[in-house]
Amino acid sequence: MKALRVLLLLSLVAGSEAAAAQSGADTGREPLVFQAERIGFDRDRNIVTAEGNVELAREGRILRADRVVLDRNTGIARAEGDVTLIERDGEVLFADSVELTEDLKDGFLERIKARLGPNSRLAANHGQLRGGTHAELNRAVYSACEPCGEDPRKAPVWQVKAERVIHDRVEQDVTYRDAVLEMWGVPVLYTPYLSHPDPNVTRKTGFLAPSIGHESDLGVRLETPWFWNIAPDRDATFTPIVASKRGIVGVGEYRQLFDDGRLEVSGSLAAFDKVAKERAGSGPRGHIRLKGETHADDDWRVRGEFYRASDDGYLDLTGIDGADTLPSFAEAEGFFERAYARIGAFDVQELRDGVSGEMSPLAAPELLYDWQGEPSPDGVWSMRAAGAALHRRREEENQRVALEGGWRLEHITDGGHRLDIGAGMRGDFAHGDSVRDGRNARLLPTATAGWSYLLAGGEETVHVTLEPRAQVVLGRNSAAADDFPNEDGEAVEFEFANLFAANRFPGLDGVETGQRVDYGLQIGLHSLEGWHVDAGIGQSRRRKANRDAPAGSGLDTAVSDFVGRVDLTAGEATALSYQFRLDKDDLTSRQTALSLSAGTDPLRLEARYAKAVGNDDDAKAVGSDDDPDDAAGEREQIDLTLHVAMDTNWSAFGRHRRDLDAGGSLLNGLGLKYEDECLFFEAVFEREFDTPGGDADNRAVVRLVFRDLGSFPRNRFRNPLLR
Repeated sequence: MKALRVLLLLSLVAGSEAAAAQSGADTGREPLVFQAERIGFDRDRNIVTAEGNVELAREGRILRADRVVLDRNTGIARAEGDVTLIERDGEVLFADSVELTEDLKDGFLERIKARLGPNSRLAANHGQLRGGTHAELNRAVYSACEPCGEDPRKAPVWQVKAERVIHDRVEQDVTYRDAVLEMWGVPVLYTPYLSHPDPNVTRKTGFLAPSIGHESDLGVRLETPWFWNIAPDRDATFTPIVASKRGIVGVGEYRQLFDDGRLEVSGSLAAFDKVAKERAGSGPRGHIRLKGETHADDDWRVRGEFYRASDDGYLDLTGIDGADTLPSFAEAEGFFERAYARIGAFDVQELRDGVSGEMSPLAAPELLYDWQGEPSPDGVWSMRAAGAALHRRREEENQRVALEGGWRLEHITDGGHRLDIGAGMRGDFAHGDSVRDGRNARLLPTATAGWSYLLAGGEETVHVTLEPRAQVVLGRNSAAADDFPNEDGEAVEFEFANLFAANRFPGLDGVETGQRVDYGLQIGLHSLEGWHVDAGIGQSRRRKANRDAPAGSGLDTAVSDFVGRVDLTAGEATALSYQFRLDKDDLTSRQTALSLSAGTDPLRLEARYAKAVGNDDDAKAVGSDDDPDDAAGEREQIDLTLHVAMDTNWSAFGRHRRDLDAGGSLLNGLGLKYEDECLFFEAVFEREFDTPGGDADNRAVVRLVFRDLGSFPRNRFRNPLLR
């Protein structure tokens, strides 16, 4: 009944102001909605006074206060006591008192507080609203930091104080005049002008947070990215890189999204002679990279990339990219219910020292079609067709075509034995300068038969599995390897993961032929307490030495090396992965890969260890005339990274990579980081050696980002600590 009396009183007020109401209707404006616990009307002065949970609403804006006095003559409403003004987009202003026009768009405010984003706050002594789109605040302070929970009066991590602040809701930015940046209450920077996007804006044209560092080759290095928000579906970033020892390099990137694809274009150009003429007699230095993708329909995708640099050392010198090769390709892919098709071309720019670009082939065209039939009790049929034409700059041409078909049947007996049998036929035709007699063909039938038996048991808290496994592979002995070029299958990695693969060569060209038996054992321990162990070991035997495999791979002899793995997890704190290859005769380590992640905050260790030992046969391929250890084909490295959390916000980390074979450091690095809800600071120093004990390249980088005042530029410093 109380609410009803209020509404009746409002209707009387509205009736007494029929002319004004009619005028409002003529303008088409929404009426002012008034609600309160108590309302009084002074007819002589034409003033409405509302008290108790007062709320005024008009055109999506809402004013709430303990007391509101509305002067109908001037159209001014004065609100006092816990004043809250809610804008149409949800932004909230708090004030001790306000004077607003009847449409709630213009007016004056005293003792203002505003929440512009999830954690962003703005406060001022007094200010003015203009047209519902601009707020001009005097003697204001802004921060994106949460107040201290123990002492809210304590200065935040950072804040910006300014004589004047303008919040433009149309342009969606915040502008400061005569601003001072404070950190932990201490003034650190004055600027007559400062502007940043509204905290609720995710994309806005303007400068991003800069990055500064130092490198031995570049000297002091500064990046100041500028972001251009062209449209919701496209943007661009321009980044000048200023290096004291080299000059200026301009880097640009353009990105665009389409309904059915995307496009990315990036590049750089050395603008000063210090960089452009680093090499005697060279022209301008730079790079270009184009990446695109489009979906023609539900089945077909077309994509490509073009990546080129002016010379071998440019990208590494400028720190843009440390890649050894730059790939370029174009392809169309078809994805079907039980088939996959691809047609394309592939090329690469070689950047490694001592590797000639004439050796890198251009594959055009490159064709592949894979098909697999419907599974049935009688097995599954499959087919693969592939082909490629390779062109080299030294006028060498090769063409390859391969067609392969097969059948496979899996069956589990009543006793739990798993049987896997298969048969296949592969035909290859090669033509070109690298093929003996100019052309050659081969037909390779294969048959496989596999067996495994899973045993399970254990106690109440530990579950144990044991699975012996064996496989027989039958095939004809191939001709000599020189009869067919092997472009993509030379790097054979023999490990437990591919022990039972019918063909352990990667790519299309390499084929493992002959007859062999593979056997191994897998063990699993799984505890209800949260730790798990999965391990396996196995070996392969052939009727005679494997002519297809390269020397030192562990597969080149009649009896292969032992390969295995051990994976251990203990809750979320510890994870260990150990892969090994042991010599078949004396069980000495031929290849080891170990990775360990142990601990949680405040202390966490990550370690990687790798060791590879060749033999005299492959010393020439992997060794060095200058290093006797390299001549034996030995490689042994360890990589350690330690993270220390000193408290909730501060952490430190360090990294050390060492060549254990040569006995020298390859990388040393240290870093310090601070991070909270409004500030990110990181300082990293690293010292990288070309060779153990050789020349060193020193790098240092400092990043300081204030949330809402900018965002991170893309990391162009290739700090291993951050990989």
